Amino acid sequence: MDASNAPQTGKPSAGAEPRRASPGQGSSKAVATGARGTAELAGSQPKLLAGLSCASCAGTIDVQEGLTNVVCRYCGTPVAVVGERGVMRLMVLDRVDRSGAGLAVRRWFAKGIRKAPALRREAQLDEAFLAFFPFVRARFDVVGWVLGFKEHRRKRGNRWVTEREPVEVQVERSADQTMASGDMAEFGVRRINLAGDEVAPLDDERLRARGMVFRPQRTPAEVGEELTRAALQQIESSGGVDHVTFSWLVVIRKRIAIVYYPLWVIRYSFRGQTYQALVDAEDGSLAYGKAPGNHLFRALSLVGACAGACFVGTSLLQHLDVLLRSDDSFMALGAVGIVLAGFVAWGYRQFRRGGVVEEGTGLADESAEPSLAKSIQGFMKEFSP
Repeated sequence: MDASNAPQTGKPSAGAEPRRASPGQGSSKAVATGARGTAELAGSQPKLLAGLSCASCAGTIDVQEGLTNVVCRYCGTPVAVVGERGVMRLMVLDRVDRSGAGLAVRRWFAKGIRKAPALRREAQLDEAFLAFFPFVRARFDVVGWVLGFKEHRRKRGNRWVTEREPVEVQVERSADQTMASGDMAEFGVRRINLAGDEVAPLDDERLRARGMVFRPQRTPAEVGEELTRAALQQIESSGGVDHVTFSWLVVIRKRIAIVYYPLWVIRYSFRGQTYQALVDAEDGSLAYGKAPGNHLFRALSLVGACAGACFVGTSLLQHLDVLLRSDDSFMALGAVGIVLAGFVAWGYRQFRRGGVVEEGTGLADESAEPSLAKSIQGFMKEFSP
């Protein structure tokens, strides 16, 4: 029988190959659906890091990005991935609008006596824009020991002696520090407070749609090391040890991230001069503000401090004979002299630097103006034996 006359069946013959559809055959709808399904599947799959091998069976391990503990698919051995994990990039979205930022600046104008009283009436808000600034956040734990001496002044007979008591302080503290990663000399904000803020993964396009985005100018590792050194010095000095002879502090569980934080930059004019203020766009507080000072307060601070010091000094001179007959006369005179010197120094500082006032939660500790109590404490700590 001829093969062409053989009955046709639904099954292929043993020697025949299955027929394959050509690229042009088939429904276009089915092809589009298949392509869309493949694209969705590729977009939904997480990124995998290849090139690692199992230490037990030498099989290839595919690690999903962000995971540190995986299981070998060949032998089932748990594997821990260690090494440099990179730097997380996060963002905080703004919750305060332009009008709310302007009201915060107006409230700051009316607060305190160090600023010019006419600010609340004559200041004009000229410009306001939202900007996202990069800050480095370093979180870590510090453990260790601080050894040294505590000094105590005791009176023995007619003289005072200094006794040293050896102390050992165990340190177990957590630190959460922030510092600007860019050049903030123009804006004045050195740090931010992330307590209670909602932090999300960085979405660069979303930030650009909301406002201006600044880029980091320093590496996160460099800023993180600076924050770590500052935290270690602060922890060592706040342990209650007067003279440190030995310290051993170790930083563990260190995590560094870059956080893009929203700030409203507001420029205002006052009597022909332009000043700047930055408002926290997350909670509405004043991060940094520069304003003209109150000249009357400056003059009264200097005159009042000098007059008060002279009054106390002359009163002591009138009762000097009674004071000298006491057992602690020289120590009392020294303590009063240090207090008066701190009072005069505070008045001079207000007069000398009070022409321009800088306030805000983002100021560094060394940039903030010390109060009268802190000035006196600083003098007593510097000149105390």
